[in-house]
Amino acid sequence: MDTALVLFVISELIGYSFWVLFTRSKNSRGRDIVSFIMFILALVILVRVFQLNLDFGLVLSIATLLAGISWVIGHFIKIEDLRKESKSYFIILFVITCLRSFTYEPYQIPSRSMEPGLQIGDFVLVNKYAYGLKFPGTHYLLSDLTAPKRNEVAVFLPPHSLCDVNPQEARPDIINLSLQKSQSFLNRFMALQKQRCTELGIKYVKRILGVPGDLVEIKGYEVWINGTKLPHTIIGKDETGDLIEETLDKGTHIIKSQGISDYEEHKWKVPEGSYLAIGDNRDNSLDSRAWGYFSDKYLIGRAEYIWLHWGSFSEFPGFSRNGRIQ
Repeated sequence: MDTALVLFVISELIGYSFWVLFTRSKNSRGRDIVSFIMFILALVILVRVFQLNLDFGLVLSIATLLAGISWVIGHFIKIEDLRKESKSYFIILFVITCLRSFTYEPYQIPSRSMEPGLQIGDFVLVNKYAYGLKFPGTHYLLSDLTAPKRNEVAVFLPPHSLCDVNPQEARPDIINLSLQKSQSFLNRFMALQKQRCTELGIKYVKRILGVPGDLVEIKGYEVWINGTKLPHTIIGKDETGDLIEETLDKGTHIIKSQGISDYEEHKWKVPEGSYLAIGDNRDNSLDSRAWGYFSDKYLIGRAEYIWLHWGSFSEFPGFSRNGRIQ
């Protein structure tokens, strides 16, 4: 747990206690000063939450619970202002938590790994019920799992971003690899995990190429699934490489090639409960080729729509890229 965040939260709770004390003693000046300090602390806590990349759904759930407890406290100690304000906050937070946890969650694309389809600064809507409903801020399913399909763009927690996942979970079929390949994977996975893991994981967005039972082979930029080669046509270029139209299960999408992976070869037999995820920007994507499979336990949702693009703080947000994700 982050020490600074804990201190900020404790300070906020102390401020809450003083707010109650000043309100009961009818010290309006003291209450106003404490209210201002608590507002500043709340902003600092929010900034720290984003800096630590904490699960915002979990943060909302905790805030909703605390507002509910405050509502009850206000009722029992008979402070009408506390009861009314806490009730208002509880209702607002409860509605936001439900909408965000069970319908759609906003997500900002942080890297170039899914170019050209998804670009840095794209804000996408992630369907949270596409793969089954989960209790807010947890991986506990409230409904049956709906299995992802090939070609869907999924948001999930990859295994190397979780500190308690071992390499064998990321690659259960590692015993079938040659000694050289298995050792190479272990070294790469552990190095990535040491650099990037957190207690709650880091959200990734990639395209699902392989589902349980699939035999997937990649040779350069050509892909075979269960022995069938995916249709593959160069349709143009941009400033960094070739643009290639790829067809998977009747759905088409555009991938990018910079010529770096021409001679790479990969082969997977996707195990039960796991999925193979690859970025559309094939030469600039940290994906299953590096860290193995991701588990259905760590599915978050399906990315469906681009609703806003905001490339940087120096430019205005725009809606020119709005549309359904292919």
